[in-house]
Amino acid sequence: MKIRKDYIPRKDADLVPWSANFCLQISTNALVWGIIPQEVADLQAANAAFAALQKQTGSPAKNAIIVSQKNDARKNLVSIIRTLVGFRLRNPVITDAERIAVGLHVRDTRPTAINVPKLCPGVIIKVVGFRRLKVFFRNLETKGKGKPYGAIGAVIIYAVLDAPPSGTGALTRSVLATRTPHILEFTEEERGKTVYIAICWQNGKGEMGPFSDIEKAIIP
Repeated sequence: MKIRKDYIPRKDADLVPWSANFCLQISTNALVWGIIPQEVADLQAANAAFAALQKQTGSPAKNAIIVSQKNDARKNLVSIIRTLVGFRLRNPVITDAERIAVGLHVRDTRPTAINVPKLCPGVIIKVVGFRRLKVFFRNLETKGKGKPYGAIGAVIIYAVLDAPPSGTGALTRSVLATRTPHILEFTEEERGKTVYIAICWQNGKGEMGPFSDIEKAIIP
């Protein structure tokens, strides 16, 4: 787990109860977590100073001097908190549940399993212009253009052949298309010939799902 940087409340009114809980958790567990008494004392003093000044900013006594002092007290408190989080609360004896109780946001850094796509893409081939075909592919799970979860794109395999291929192994040219549609370009010598095309999804690990049926088109 990693600690996110956005754990400090932005609003002063929210920081008061948050820091009060932070102080309570730190003082209660200081010995076990390896936090020295002076660090605890500095945190408690900074928290008390900020809370008192924040309270004054909501009273008739509020003025520019009090607001400035409150802002300085907040900076000091936040600095002490971030130092403790950065150096003390990364102690491996502290569990993520305890960090959450302190008020921290932790991020799961364990790698998420990326499944091999189970379905092939839907395929549509359209003529763009001379020597160019536009290949559309879509997610059959959602019936939309979005790729399946974990897929980084569609592998398009194709070949210009005189006769229908017996399988995808005969389609020797390939390209990884990350967006739909993808344009295939051909040579002048290939105009009027038949191109055979099949598509599959590929995930971030390079693993490919099943290929679509082999489609064909005449190269314009």
